[in-house]
Amino acid sequence: MSRTVRHIKDILWVVALFGLVAAVFRMWFGLGATTNLSDGMPWGLWKVFNMIAGVALSTSGFTIGLLVYVLKLERFRPYVKPAILIAFLGYGCSCTALLFDIGLPHRFWHPILMWNEHSFLFEVFWCVLLYFNVTAIELAPALLERFRTEKVIKWLHRIAFGVVVTGISLSSLHHSSLGSLFLVTPTRLHPLWYSSMLPVLFILSAIGAGLMTVILVRIVYARLYDPNPVFGANEFSIDGQSCVIENPLHGVQPDKVTGPEMTNLSILARIAATVLGIYLLAKLIDLSAAGGWQHLLNGTWESWLLIGELAMTAIIPVLLVAIPWSQRSPYGLAVAAASAIGGLVLNRLNVGIFGFIWDAHEVYFPSLAEWAVGLGVIAAAGLIFIYLSENFSIFSKDCTSQRETDPDIKPSFDTLAQVWITAWSDPLPRVSLIAVAVIPLAWILMYPPFVSGQATDKVAPSSGVDALRTVLLIDGDSHGFACEFPHVDHQNRMGREASCVSCHHASLPNDHSTPCSRCHAHMLEPTDIFDHSGHFGFAASKESITGFRPENRSCVVCHEAGQPKEASRAKSCMDCHETDIWVHEVPAPGLNPALACGFHQAMHGRCIECHVHEAKNSGREDLGECSTCHKSRRVGGAAHIAAR
Repeated sequence: MSRTVRHIKDILWVVALFGLVAAVFRMWFGLGATTNLSDGMPWGLWKVFNMIAGVALSTSGFTIGLLVYVLKLERFRPYVKPAILIAFLGYGCSCTALLFDIGLPHRFWHPILMWNEHSFLFEVFWCVLLYFNVTAIELAPALLERFRTEKVIKWLHRIAFGVVVTGISLSSLHHSSLGSLFLVTPTRLHPLWYSSMLPVLFILSAIGAGLMTVILVRIVYARLYDPNPVFGANEFSIDGQSCVIENPLHGVQPDKVTGPEMTNLSILARIAATVLGIYLLAKLIDLSAAGGWQHLLNGTWESWLLIGELAMTAIIPVLLVAIPWSQRSPYGLAVAAASAIGGLVLNRLNVGIFGFIWDAHEVYFPSLAEWAVGLGVIAAAGLIFIYLSENFSIFSKDCTSQRETDPDIKPSFDTLAQVWITAWSDPLPRVSLIAVAVIPLAWILMYPPFVSGQATDKVAPSSGVDALRTVLLIDGDSHGFACEFPHVDHQNRMGREASCVSCHHASLPNDHSTPCSRCHAHMLEPTDIFDHSGHFGFAASKESITGFRPENRSCVVCHEAGQPKEASRAKSCMDCHETDIWVHEVPAPGLNPALACGFHQAMHGRCIECHVHEAKNSGREDLGECSTCHKSRRVGGAAHIAAR
């Protein structure tokens, strides 16, 4: 194995380990602490990059299956296993990314039991899940060959046609449905990308780019694993077949390659280019019908993105495949395939992220953790791909493992340098050394409390200065800018227990004098205190809804049946909680009790307002000033705090 492959593995391990650390942080701290997502931009990098774009590039599985099993084009059979492996890993990346994307990952199984047949996402989930299992069944014979399970392999080959046809149906269904997801955003998605033709455009671009993915993977594999790599000089060997490259110095067309497999790759490239040409034509016709040319030619950054997308996805690949010398060159086909792949990824990012920026009025740039998870999932898939390619019959008929060999490295323990070289040449110690270096670095760079400052953003409950808690120390952000609040003395002067409602103006249901920090949980940001998941069960119990998982049918208790389940369309919280939440004052019209303001605003709003009012009655004009509560604002206050 060449040193190039070894270096590629090292890079993939570094990226995958970064992604592993970021994935742990995402699961532990949640989406808010690890991503730059917002209500305006709720779909992030790994949703679009890993799931939507990754699945699109995995269409090679069903397109090659269609060519070989349905259309009986046996010349493409050598590409069946690589295409299935690409599909298996691509859909695996999609499922993994979806697990990280949902707000409650532990409920990933809900669509399996809780059916919503009116949702495109429901259909996409089931098609992705089922097709992932289909690719696993299709890939199984290649993996079982090493374990001498001939009977199982024969049975799998016997059902191969039915499995492939099922996979074709599932994949084609959900690719069009992925485009249909965006049909519900006519006013949000930019006119350059919104179209009723999105389902058709999605599946056309996916088929063309998916075929190009197989071509690129096949050429790169041959370049890295050819036993005598003279790639681009005089000879190019694929699967043991010698493809001669005529020398351009002798007046012959440059990079002209002959050989049976290069002929097959050229034919496959022409099929892919034809599909991409149809996609380009359909896109231009759609732009004309929708009046999109004015948006394309107005010079905005969106118009340049679309131009670049179309050039990479279709124009460059079609032109390169149309040129004879480029079509017969592994380099020409590789550039065409890479361009188509990059263009499809850009298209999905445009439709899923960039096309929404103009309406959201905010710029979304993924956090380091998002990049790490998104690229880490792909890197992990790349490592699995390399391992299976090296140890199983994916690209060749035998499944002999390709081990790392380097005659220059001789195991020895005579000197420290030779011990290091020996350890670095062995895969397991090599990966261990990479992990030891990468994981601490990733932890430092992406640990959410360090990066976003959330260690001080969350409000800390007040602590008692004395054992009886007669005096409370309020230091919400733990910055030392504290306030000593004589709680018992204040309560006695204001009217004992009857005065509690002056500060504890509202409470959680069936609670008495809820502490401020329970609702105002963040120093500056508002806190959503509405337990939406809990209300599923509460509403079902209150309305005596029975049956299997009755909480699934409890939405109509708060939301009008047949209408979108939006917060703005829900009934008021006070319809049910008028007697068990409010303990003081009448709620202002339009007030949303589910959203509590920041701790700073809540404390200053109630304390200062009351102090200013009482200043006149008590004759203390300074009662409403900061120094009344914060000793650090008084003369000598800083020294007092330092002494404590």
